[in-house]
Amino acid sequence: MSWQRIEKPQFGYAVQVPEDWDERPPNLKNSPWETARFGQRTDRRHSLIVFRSPNRRARSAGDLASTAQTSLENSGFTDFRISEARVGGREGSLLECALHDAGRVWAVREYFVALDGVHFCLGLGSSVPEEDAALFGEIVDRFEILA
Repeated sequence: MSWQRIEKPQFGYAVQVPEDWDERPPNLKNSPWETARFGQRTDRRHSLIVFRSPNRRARSAGDLASTAQTSLENSGFTDFRISEARVGGREGSLLECALHDAGRVWAVREYFVALDGVHFCLGLGSSVPEEDAALFGEIVDRFEILA
């Protein structure tokens, strides 16, 4: 697979996505902390949203995942699981959940990493989660926090 690296120095990160994915403007109605959206031009079955926000209370990645769970529960998501995960080579947390509707599923994997004054979240969504598991793992492994 061919990858493209997109650097966001104003937000302190770089992400790599498949070459045939496009960047779309952030949806600030979704979250004021959303910095970018990515998805395949011809296939809307999977996507990536990158969030960056202040870490005002020195919260851990696990605490961030728990807070996100509450918000997602209010939006109808179920099947929650929180676990430890590596995010761009750093210790973090993974929140997994799904939204079920009319026999369809939208599976979400949100990866959190907390630093001193900021935290990042990679929100990966898929309607074909088994097919996208390896792809999402590569995206998370390739995530870079810039110095």
